[in-house]
Amino acid sequence: MHITCPNCSTKFSLPDEMFKDGAKARCTVCDEVFPLIETSEHNVAAELQEEITLSEPPAMEEVEAPEGNLDSLIGDEDAFGLGEKKKKKSGNGCLIFFLIILLLGGAGAGAWYLAPDLVKSFLPLEEKKQSVSATSENDVSRISLKNISQYYITNEKIGQIFVIEGDAENRFSVPKELITVEATLYDANNAVLASKKQLAGSSVSLFQLQVLAKDELAEALDNKVEILANNTNIMPTKTVHFMVVFYDPPKGVAEFGVKVVEAKNPPAQ
Repeated sequence: MHITCPNCSTKFSLPDEMFKDGAKARCTVCDEVFPLIETSEHNVAAELQEEITLSEPPAMEEVEAPEGNLDSLIGDEDAFGLGEKKKKKSGNGCLIFFLIILLLGGAGAGAWYLAPDLVKSFLPLEEKKQSVSATSENDVSRISLKNISQYYITNEKIGQIFVIEGDAENRFSVPKELITVEATLYDANNAVLASKKQLAGSSVSLFQLQVLAKDELAEALDNKVEILANNTNIMPTKTVHFMVVFYDPPKGVAEFGVKVVEAKNPPAQ
């Protein structure tokens, strides 16, 4: 017997035994669910109307019902449908896609654990920049020392002291801060006699070098307020002054050397 979907007008050919009370059909074209018996009556009225008017309806696509056990044609709502296999196929496709994502995620995690350097080589440019920035935190290659001088001076409370001072210039294209220098004293055989590190940014006057006690001089040269004021956010081409004082310097000093040992990047704004 022929039936027509009331929603999209697609025609179907079904076995007569499927037309029973309560039976429903599901259209495989638009998924409309409708009663078989009511649809059958509607089709009979339509056919009578066609005979009276003697007009031919436009050709409609006719879909044959699948052959086989009729029970297999009944859906969850006792409705016939040819679209069930499509839905199951779609479900299988989603499952396969999910499994592929899991496998790729596991492979990525394993690669990060076993070969992090290899994975980092494929990072986006911005992430690479951040990584390079982290490794160059203490890069001092472009901090230049200039106007360096050294001299002995007699302090009335300590005795003879040895002073090295100068300027550290930032030649990077970005700001630097907390620049630290290291001064070293050598004898005639180039052996190290004494070495001392000092944060730049603080200094004392010639008069203070002559009259302040050892603790007072050390406290003045390590003054955190002065260091933070002068040795932070040093812009490119700008300089910061440093002063290193050796109390009771060793005998036989023939040479001295000064180098930058630390220069940090300002914290990100």
